[in-house]
Amino acid sequence: MPIFAAPPPAIHAEITGALQELSPLGFAGFRAHMPMREARALAISAGGSLTCKATTDPRLRECTGVVPLLKGIPRFQLLISSVRDTAAVIVLTASVKERDTREWARALTRDFGTPNHKGNDRGSETWQWIRKGQMLRLIQHQSGGVLETAITLTDGPLLDALGPPPRILKTPTPKKQKPD
Repeated sequence: MPIFAAPPPAIHAEITGALQELSPLGFAGFRAHMPMREARALAISAGGSLTCKATTDPRLRECTGVVPLLKGIPRFQLLISSVRDTAAVIVLTASVKERDTREWARALTRDFGTPNHKGNDRGSETWQWIRKGQMLRLIQHQSGGVLETAITLTDGPLLDALGPPPRILKTPTPKKQKPD
C-alpha cells in the first residue's frame, strides 16, 4: 500500500493537463532538444555562425559560433553539444550590463515561473528553471571588473539516455615472425 494516496482523478487530470500546457524552456529561440538544423538556421538567420566538428565519440558533435541576438547587446558566444544531431547542451555567453541580465531574469520568470535563485558575496548570481527533465540556467558572474552572463539550456533525458561511449575494439596487429 502506498504511503501517499493517489490524488483524486479530477485533480490528477488538472495537474497532468497543466504540465502538458507548459511551454518548453528556451532563450532567444534556442531550446534544449532542438534539432541541430534548426539551431544552425536560427544562428545564421540572426546574422551569426555555427560550425560543428566531430568528437572522439561518434554520437556527439561540438558546435561553436557567435550570434548577435539582441540589439544593444554584444554578440553571444555560442556552444552547442549535440547528441545524434539534437542539441543536448546550449551555452550562450556575453559580457552584458547587469540591468540586461536582471531584465532577462524577470522575463524568464514571467514566462516560466519562479526560479531557484542563488547569489553570493563574490558577485555571482544564478536563476534556474527545471521542467520536464530540462533545465534553463541564467548565470551572472563578476570577474576582474567584467560582468559575464551565461545562459545554459540542458536536456537531461537526452544526456541520460546517452550512456557510456561505445567500445571501440582494436584489432590486434599480427606479430612479425623472426626469420630462421
